Amino acid sequence: MNLQSILATAALSACLAAPASATVVQGTMTSTNYFSGYMGDMTGVTTVSGNETLPDTLFAICIEHSAQFPGWTTAYQYTLTDSFAPFLKNPGTVDMATALLHYVIDGYYASLMQGSYGPAAGYGLNLAVWQVTNFDGTQASMDTKPNQYDSDPNGSYALYTLIMGDVNDNYASISPSYRSTRYDIRFLEQDDPEIQSMAIITERDNEVPEPSSLALLLAGGIGLAARARRKYQA
Repeated sequence: MNLQSILATAALSACLAAPASATVVQGTMTSTNYFSGYMGDMTGVTTVSGNETLPDTLFAICIEHSAQFPGWTTAYQYTLTDSFAPFLKNPGTVDMATALLHYVIDGYYASLMQGSYGPAAGYGLNLAVWQVTNFDGTQASMDTKPNQYDSDPNGSYALYTLIMGDVNDNYASISPSYRSTRYDIRFLEQDDPEIQSMAIITERDNEVPEPSSLALLLAGGIGLAARARRKYQA
């Protein structure tokens, strides 16, 4: 096969691998992952196709039970998506499941990143996220599951029970429309069933006011300017 044929075949494969106009990104999970095995930094993130760009380094959380975590030295390609539905046991629950995911990230992500729960407790967050993917529309499906391990040396199960206890205690007050105002949560979908898809978390730039807030600020600024002008004229 000549070079032209090889390139044509590669281009066709790339087109078939992702929907038209989809953003496909590539990155490598780092070997310096602080959270053993199930979450950590994806580095060298580049856009393979599409118009969207992401930071060079992302924090990624595995969100599937059955797949294997990516190899530490291999760069994998993922399709960027906003939808949580493909990862759910019951996609019909997508609104409430998404709200639960945002609630968990809002409550525990920052403290986890600051090391508050210990170096391997990140698996506890993973257990909670995985359970949300199995949400069946009932509060009972969010009950704390028994510890499947003989020991809990790094606090991962303790963090999991803390999270699920919180979710259960506040379940009735979590609206299906609840979304984080602090974080953007998006997804890197992997077509290979043997490789984990990821949830990625980026902190929002909250320095930019919402239109309603901006209007109030402008109105306040105009009022102050008018007062200053009257005082000067007096």
